[in-house]
Amino acid sequence: MTENQTAGVPQESAPVDASKGLDAEVTKAMQGLSLEDLMAASVQQEQPRGPRLDPQRKVRGGRPSSRRDADEGEHIHPDNNKRGKVVAIRQSSIFVEIGGKSQGMCPMDQFVVAGGDQDETPVIGQDYDFVYKGYDNAEGLVILARKGAIAHGAWETLKPGDIVEATVVGVNKGGLELKVGTAKAFMPAGMVDLSFNQDLSVFLNQRMTCVVGRVDRTSHQIVLNRKAYMEQEREKNAEAIWLELAEGQIREGVVRSVQAYGAFVDLGGVDGLLHVSAMAHNRVTDPKKIVREGDKISVMVLQVDRENKRVGLGLKQLSKDPWTESSTKYPVGTTATGTVKKLLDFGAFVELEPGVEGMIHISELASRRIQRVSEVVKEGQSVTVKVIAVDADKRRISLSMAALEREAKAASEPAAEATPASAAPTPAATPAKPVLKLAKKNLKGGL
Repeated sequence: MTENQTAGVPQESAPVDASKGLDAEVTKAMQGLSLEDLMAASVQQEQPRGPRLDPQRKVRGGRPSSRRDADEGEHIHPDNNKRGKVVAIRQSSIFVEIGGKSQGMCPMDQFVVAGGDQDETPVIGQDYDFVYKGYDNAEGLVILARKGAIAHGAWETLKPGDIVEATVVGVNKGGLELKVGTAKAFMPAGMVDLSFNQDLSVFLNQRMTCVVGRVDRTSHQIVLNRKAYMEQEREKNAEAIWLELAEGQIREGVVRSVQAYGAFVDLGGVDGLLHVSAMAHNRVTDPKKIVREGDKISVMVLQVDRENKRVGLGLKQLSKDPWTESSTKYPVGTTATGTVKKLLDFGAFVELEPGVEGMIHISELASRRIQRVSEVVKEGQSVTVKVIAVDADKRRISLSMAALEREAKAASEPAAEATPASAAPTPAATPAKPVLKLAKKNLKGGL
């Protein structure tokens, strides 16, 4: 026997395989500290006692006989539904007649409206639905929980796998400090959300639904897991969503993560990829400038691959495409102003407006011959260009800076004045130079 078994102290835990992983994550999150140290509060280490009973009340039933064990073994077992009448309310316990000679006890904190904080006061004499949770041999009472209610911290009813509502009352370096009813609990940081949160303070004072991961009655520790509950809900919703998904649908989603190539959007149980090319009509270099983790956005379903469980999403499809009016706004011959967005060996791309870009070929950058595009323009520079060609179907606009340069040069040259030939003055005659005549003389010499 273990020490706990010898002392007669009940201890419940998850199955062996799951418990090992849970223990490792809790140990890592608590970093060698106890729950008491983390929560900075004293916790009594005594063994939890059974329900407080009125000493004047005569206990009905006593220790069950073997026959009663046999009868209840067929009809009463964990999670069986029982309907009973409230016969007494004493402090934090409600006593219920559940038929025959059986009497049960339900903690008062089980009477809470599901999903809310408002107590529902039980009425003596009224029937309610309950769920069997165990049997107290010492008092001869069946331990009950309210059917349809979420457990709220009764030590007698909590067990691993239960769904509970808890309130975050503190944050420490290992995770969250919570209260389930009046009981204190701990949630490791890795079990808070589907993705890891760097700043857990955003959960302070929030009420959250969780799965009980471990109940240690010896040390009065409850470990909760919100991530497991969220995963369960996602799995429930995923099947229905896959049946509903169709191309062209517009759906709401939450951005789960942002990568260099796009963002993953949770559609409520199914993740879809919003590729960077489908985020906006203009060129997107940084997806984080378009969406951020946690953003709630509307997206269009572009592709559904049920076999490989992939969904392609689009964001720019929900806004007007600026290229539909490009031919009208930028006809050939138009002069426009834009911003140089990208330089390539063969030219430069210029943004005329968000979503509409044109290209200046290297031969159209200047009227002179150039070797590199960077000799004329730089990224981010504002330039004036002339539209020389438009192809809206192929989403192409050809631009020129050289054309404007040639036009400006031609306009600056003075026009030659046309003068008629008859009106031209006759140039003055140039006097002829006198010709000197030399006398002929016989040449002397000879052979």
